[in-house]
Amino acid sequence: MKQQLSSDHSVYFEPLLPWQQPAWDHLISRYDRLPHGLLFAGMQGIGKRAFVWRFVAWLLCDNRLQTIGSPNQQGACGHCQSCQWLQSGTYPDLQVLPDSSLPMMLDSEDKEATKKSKGTTKKTQKKSDTVSSEPAKTSIKVDEIRDLQPFISQGSSGRRVCVIDNADMMTVAAANALLKTLEEPREGIHLLLITDWPTKLLPTIKSRVQQVAIDHIERDKVTDYLTNFVKQNNVIPFDNEVSLTVQIEQALKLANGAPLAALDMLDSDWYKHRDTWIKVWLALRVGKRSSIAASDYWQKNLSIDDFIKLSEFMLMDFSRLSLGLDPLQADLNLGGYASITELTLERIQQVMGLIEDVKIARYQNVQDKMAYDRLISSLAAL
Repeated sequence: MKQQLSSDHSVYFEPLLPWQQPAWDHLISRYDRLPHGLLFAGMQGIGKRAFVWRFVAWLLCDNRLQTIGSPNQQGACGHCQSCQWLQSGTYPDLQVLPDSSLPMMLDSEDKEATKKSKGTTKKTQKKSDTVSSEPAKTSIKVDEIRDLQPFISQGSSGRRVCVIDNADMMTVAAANALLKTLEEPREGIHLLLITDWPTKLLPTIKSRVQQVAIDHIERDKVTDYLTNFVKQNNVIPFDNEVSLTVQIEQALKLANGAPLAALDMLDSDWYKHRDTWIKVWLALRVGKRSSIAASDYWQKNLSIDDFIKLSEFMLMDFSRLSLGLDPLQADLNLGGYASITELTLERIQQVMGLIEDVKIARYQNVQDKMAYDRLISSLAAL
């Protein structure tokens, strides 16, 4: 069965991000002895899904062997019959599970990987159009794995590729159904598993696939890339090279070292409102601003998801201060505010627990205004 692909096909043919080159070179150098099952694992924000789609295009490209050792060995040729099939939106030798993981539905890290490999900035999304930054994931059921079997078992003169995204979401029954395929591989079939949470995969699955070192990131390459991108695209204002380096290093710390997540952070609305968050919170605590006024302000200036994310990062550093640790957001001088340093960890954790409750309530269609009001009231009482 042919699977309908996205018209947004550029992700298949974009250049690699600098830190991905070693993993790519290792993979294509083993073309004749590629494992049947490959696992691409790592935190969000490193561009692993974009890497996988480029690898898929190269695997299926008619001219793939000609690109090995050439200046263009980053990916598929883009003009052979197989590449044309990808660009036209159908390809008989590719199956993807779930359908929502097709390129047009890529998560934020990989949409940005495609755009940022070109050196272009993303368009700022209107507040009213902002959707949840944590897309809902559904479990992958055993019937969905069984439905792949005809595709996997049928013969083919070339290579056939099956991509299972969010593989950690497979039920135990689904994972066990996949095991048989992994144990009895058919020649020419490649199963590519993607996950943000490799520890959630069954050990029996992990033992039958080979993990690609996509999460091994050289810090110097990342810093150089982010520095050049920020300067070329005016992502953030900076006084000099030193101040820019400090801001980039801080963003990388906050993003746990994930380059694209750090870049998204620097370019986000919520990150630019950190100073304002402190001022509004301090005004709330001393009664200079009402909870209603503060709620109205944030509703006009940040989406609820951005406000939640901003509050979580601020409270994280409040917690660090209460434990005697240095805050990660060194540029805000949080330790200079007595109102912050006097907070107890217990009070901070209570508000963080309420934030989790609000996040759950939002998935139950609670109105955004109610979420803002509840969060502001809890912050005022902190």
